[in-house]
Amino acid sequence: MKKYSIIIAAALFASCNASKKAAKSVPPVEQPVANVKSDSPSEVLSHLNTIDFNTFSGRVDVDFDDGKGNGKSVSAKLVIKKDEAIWMSAGLMGFEGVRALITKDSVKILNKLQKEYIATSLEYLKDKIGLPVDFATVQNLLIGNPVFVNTANASLVKEGDNYVITTEDANFKNLLTVLMPGYLPAVSKLSDVDATKNRSAQLSYNNYKSVAGRNFSTSRNINVKYKNDIKINLDFKTYEFDGEVSTPFSVPSNYKTKQ
Repeated sequence: MKKYSIIIAAALFASCNASKKAAKSVPPVEQPVANVKSDSPSEVLSHLNTIDFNTFSGRVDVDFDDGKGNGKSVSAKLVIKKDEAIWMSAGLMGFEGVRALITKDSVKILNKLQKEYIATSLEYLKDKIGLPVDFATVQNLLIGNPVFVNTANASLVKEGDNYVITTEDANFKNLLTVLMPGYLPAVSKLSDVDATKNRSAQLSYNNYKSVAGRNFSTSRNINVKYKNDIKINLDFKTYEFDGEVSTPFSVPSNYKTKQ
């Protein structure tokens, strides 16, 4: 079961039900620099690139290393219905091995290779990726929106034409580099506010493409140092917003249920 858990964890950062070709490699949408009255954190954060959508579908290549000597590279499909469901399918050599459905309060997994059904809570995701995530945070990680950003108590410095913003929420101190002129998240460096946990992470957003009027990061790296050194690399191959999607998930009667 261990190796399939790796596939499942990899699939949690993967992509979709779309058979369409990947969008052409074009420059990101240029958002107007402006109307920022001052170089204040609140002004910059109010313009920060954040993707809004109703549905998302795509395909992504995922490299996942759990820091315990277990690594997998998989191709996965992902469908997201905003604030409702995250559906994914992952496999090896063209065969579907795992299908998963995440909702706000549950994680359901079909292990097709071992004919097992697993029903669990979002604690499963926290354990696999080493971050204190809820449904909204997982959704934002998959879409490429910034996470663990608190606009209430932020400070800012300019580095050339770009900004480096420091914020702190209940979980992390976040050092976020913002690329101009599009207000694009580039690197988010997280350090746990509880020093005894000795947890840090770095999230990198790369290779932005223009997709239906949105700036979408098609290449991302997630590195979490907490108990183990977890590394996740995402390379999105297809991506589509607000299309028709489905999230098929049914449990065959001959599958064994595991808790």
